[in-house]
Amino acid sequence: MDKADLEFATPEAALSYDAWTPHYEQPLWKDPQRTVEKRGYPDVGAGILADKQVYWSKDAHDLEWQALWRKTWHLVGHLNDIPKQGDFLKTDLGPESFLVTRGSNDALTALYNFCTHRGTRLVMKDFGSATRFVCPYHRWEFETDGAIRHVPQRETFRKETLCRSLDMPKARVDTWRGWIFLTMDKEAPALADYLGDDFTAMLGAYDLEKMVRVADVAQTWPVNWKTAHEAFIEGYHVQATHPQLIPNVDTYYAQVDLYPNGHNRQFFPFTEPMTPYLDEIPLELSEENKLFLREAGVAEADFPKTRDGVPQAVVKGKRNGANGAIDYSKFTDGQLIDDWSLSFFPGVTWNIHPEGVLVQSWRPHATDPLLCEYILRVYAVPGISELPSYMGVPKDVDTSGKTVLPRSYADPEDFSVLGPVVSQDRVLIPRLQAGMRSEAFEGAILGEQELRIRAFYDEYCKYINGLKR
Repeated sequence: MDKADLEFATPEAALSYDAWTPHYEQPLWKDPQRTVEKRGYPDVGAGILADKQVYWSKDAHDLEWQALWRKTWHLVGHLNDIPKQGDFLKTDLGPESFLVTRGSNDALTALYNFCTHRGTRLVMKDFGSATRFVCPYHRWEFETDGAIRHVPQRETFRKETLCRSLDMPKARVDTWRGWIFLTMDKEAPALADYLGDDFTAMLGAYDLEKMVRVADVAQTWPVNWKTAHEAFIEGYHVQATHPQLIPNVDTYYAQVDLYPNGHNRQFFPFTEPMTPYLDEIPLELSEENKLFLREAGVAEADFPKTRDGVPQAVVKGKRNGANGAIDYSKFTDGQLIDDWSLSFFPGVTWNIHPEGVLVQSWRPHATDPLLCEYILRVYAVPGISELPSYMGVPKDVDTSGKTVLPRSYADPEDFSVLGPVVSQDRVLIPRLQAGMRSEAFEGAILGEQELRIRAFYDEYCKYINGLKR
């Protein structure tokens, strides 16, 4: 795929918009028991973001690292990425690199990935298994829990030279329902408190512990990590950037809920046209409608006659046992049909469905504020027949979890690995970054559809201004 092949919206006549409100709540039929309640609307500012320097300033980049990234919890993987004793995963975050290892009795350890002799990075593989870590430079050896194992020619060192700890330093590590998080801050709140019961309770029906990684690609993007992350926590841009989604995703009426510590969620109604464009979308079934129906196991003879019958037909198809690997009775109708978009502060989003979850991460570059590291991962419930097609995972992908998937690294200008939707964002985000650098640009104006961005900066400023640590 070449970026010249991507299509964007073209200027056209103004549309008639209904009054939009952040208090919008998903329709009652999707959750008649209101098991997923609409939250109150906290005030996170008027939507003016005047400090443009945070998108390219090296001083801001360095302050973020010290005040924000070193203080918060970060999602780095899943226990099924390291299923056996001796398995490890490597995760790079800014200038740091960590090894999360699985030891005896399934104990987890998060180690700073360097040799305590002269600082050499010990491991370059993203996933693997080891009985020890050996420095390739001078052959110092460490146990997989970080304890020093062997110092070659130890007798040539003065005793006082080796008086400090020679073990690999450790970060804090914890898990939530099979997902692995780490933090560099010894004083950070417990992971359970950082995520919060309200935020995690809504995910009770999902088979999170079972999920295995079925796709994984990393790429360096030529923008600040915040510029990139913002595009995936608002639906306002869909009408222009992703016009092909207008008939099938309503980003206009989409419930938004904010949680403590910067986390949030948004329900994007799938198989429903964007509200302002309703009069323009034909009533007959589109190919995308038919794709949703087929994925739900609906026989073609049972397809509804018009698009307004698709949501209920999809729900019925799933409840009739389209995918035997999942107990759909645990889920609300809304969970079966909609895209649940979740944000884990500071830089991770989930697009979660009963069948699996698309995990996207934006991390700061080690030194350059105008670059960021992007990781796209997909986790699936073992044995499912199919994931939502927008995730771009082949139907015949191995979901058994018997082998640990390696990570692939894409060239920064390779758009074919991202799929058409993310590729459209990848093309336009650098143009956004470039325009912000104009002296005449006075700063972002964030509307109510960009509420999640405003909530992000509300929490971001608490760390940057020293109000949280």
